[in-house]
Amino acid sequence: MKLASYIANGKPVFGVVVGDGVATMNDRLGGRYATLRDVIAAGALDELRRAAQGVQPDQKLAGLRFLPVIPNPEKIMCVGINYRSHAAEHGAEAPKAPNIFTRFVNTLVAHEGEMIRPKVSTSFDFEGELALVIGEAGRHIKAKDALSHIAGYT
Repeated sequence: MKLASYIANGKPVFGVVVGDGVATMNDRLGGRYATLRDVIAAGALDELRRAAQGVQPDQKLAGLRFLPVIPNPEKIMCVGINYRSHAAEHGAEAPKAPNIFTRFVNTLVAHEGEMIRPKVSTSFDFEGELALVIGEAGRHIKAKDALSHIAGYT
């Protein structure tokens, strides 16, 4: 199931991607969840999945103004320089322990959004980014159980 957050009729909503469109799901879930974060926090992804079965798109993907898929994350934790070739670009070895840093909500760029290059830079530093959306909190999670805490990827 592919999910999206976007602006429809002047307000932020979320929906399920269906072909070349998206089916807005806020009202189909009784208006109980304002954002995808609320759906995940309530443990309602299965409810969303059931409500999405057989829905038809009400918006075309082309021309939508997307929002970050989770437009209001509580925390954004990142791991940097986490593979050898990237470490080599910096003239170093890959770190023995994860290099953890934070990001802030105002640094997120939605699909097809515009990035702003700082005036002190002459180019963008590009690389692929994979975000894991944590759906279930935990502590001292066994490696074999770790994937069950992930709600999705973006």
